[in-house]
Amino acid sequence: MQLIAVHDRAGTIIGAVLDDGEHPTPIPVAPEDYQLARIDLTDEQARLSLDELCTRMLVDSETNTLTPIYKPATD
Repeated sequence: MQLIAVHDRAGTIIGAVLDDGEHPTPIPVAPEDYQLARIDLTDEQARLSLDELCTRMLVDSETNTLTPIYKPATD
């Protein structure tokens, strides 16, 4: 599964769709000063809903991956 996301330079997702590869998917359009990313989701990420992905993750445009906004605390 892939996430097709429009994001700003900081990686904040402003719009996205999930593409399962089986059904037609509308492709978001990135306005000026924003970027479009097509990201392969890990199994763990694919279990999250679209709103969870968009609110809990940032796009890393260098690696074309998602990174958590909040990193879990370690003991």
